[in-house]
Amino acid sequence: MSMRNINLAIWHFVCLCCLGTPWASALAEMPVPKNVMMCHPGELLFSDDFDPATVSDRWFFRGEFALRDGALLRTDVDPTNVKRVFLKEASFHNTIIQFDFKLSGKTTDLRLVTGSGGGYNSITQIRPDHFQVNTPVDRAAGMVPAHLGECIRQAKPDQWQTLTVEYWNDEVVAHLSASEFVIGRHPIIDRTRTYFAFQFDFSGASIDNVRVWKANGQRDDWDERRQQLAMSQSQRAAVPRDPVDRYRYEYTQLKSRLTLNDSAYRDLVAKHANLQNALHEAYPEAFITHKQVSKRIAKKKQQIKSAEPEFKVLETAVHRARRAEDDYILSTKPQLTQLKAEGIPKHRFESELGQVRAQREAAGDKQLAALVAATAACQTALEARFPAAFETVDAQIGKRNARRKQLDEDPGFRNRNREVVDAGRAVKEYEEQAAPHLVKLAADAKAYSDSQRSVDKP
Repeated sequence: MSMRNINLAIWHFVCLCCLGTPWASALAEMPVPKNVMMCHPGELLFSDDFDPATVSDRWFFRGEFALRDGALLRTDVDPTNVKRVFLKEASFHNTIIQFDFKLSGKTTDLRLVTGSGGGYNSITQIRPDHFQVNTPVDRAAGMVPAHLGECIRQAKPDQWQTLTVEYWNDEVVAHLSASEFVIGRHPIIDRTRTYFAFQFDFSGASIDNVRVWKANGQRDDWDERRQQLAMSQSQRAAVPRDPVDRYRYEYTQLKSRLTLNDSAYRDLVAKHANLQNALHEAYPEAFITHKQVSKRIAKKKQQIKSAEPEFKVLETAVHRARRAEDDYILSTKPQLTQLKAEGIPKHRFESELGQVRAQREAAGDKQLAALVAATAACQTALEARFPAAFETVDAQIGKRNARRKQLDEDPGFRNRNREVVDAGRAVKEYEEQAAPHLVKLAADAKAYSDSQRSVDKP
């Protein structure tokens, strides 16, 4: 039995010995949160220990993750890109979330990300030397990102630890132990979390024993306890940061504080935003965003696909070529073919298929390479025949930038753009008056960046 399950096993044993009834036996199977700080635990809403035989089909992951050693591992498939595993059909509001984690391999940033309404509402970030709780931007509600708190943690590579995150209305507490905690408060937290994911920056880390309980109110002594924790957090040492990160951290905190508490600042920001939005609406092609470009390309592709029968023919050839790759990979792993026939869950099958593919690619499998080349040829033929359906975002952004440069000769545009710049400068001046020390921090950050660039030059 792994160390992270010993406490749970002891609790099971106590229930069985003390109660000695069939009801107690059933109760012993129900995990309970350990060492909660703020909330009373209620109904268990979700639980998974990543047993291959019982892993929940509500998870979505592919070859970048695999069930290994009784946990979910971030694998070496596409190892240098940020990847997420997320839970489908999530709906959590006041909750207690608990999970085990192990930072291993190349992973230096593991995050629990929750969200609602198409955006995020909390990010609990675990680094080798600290963890912190952040909130993101919410433009619709006029909120900017905020750092709610941070805590230095002892680096424990390749060791399992348990993190608990408790939510109640607009409050959050994340803790590893009684002394390692982050407490914070923000309006964006008081939402039903319909998005729930774990994010890994690189490969190597694992998670296990993910539990979500409904919270049934706060502890009776929470008001007093909150004050004690907040004071302790305010007095602890800051996380070491280089000058650039320190400036970014402090500036984010300032903007969040002013946005929440200073109406004069909000008015200045609103004036700048209104002028900027009006300028963008007047010259939409000069300010189209990456997201808007992506949607435009996707829409164009769909229009071509609907109007051109040949598109579907060529696209079908691409799909067949990709299926040929999968069929070959399966032929090299009869056990996986058998598992598929037995009805292995789709996400687990795709995960294992991705592992086998990565192994064959690493081994230099010539037959797989030939099949991949055939797929690429089919895709190239499709894109060559219908280039408008596959124009890159970068190409569209290049056109946007060219249009934007041409507008510099337009007097009307120049005047309106100057108003936006002046309004932005007024916001910046207000920030510097509210926090004069940021001027020096900004200068230190620039000097540090300049020195790093000079060191990096060949």
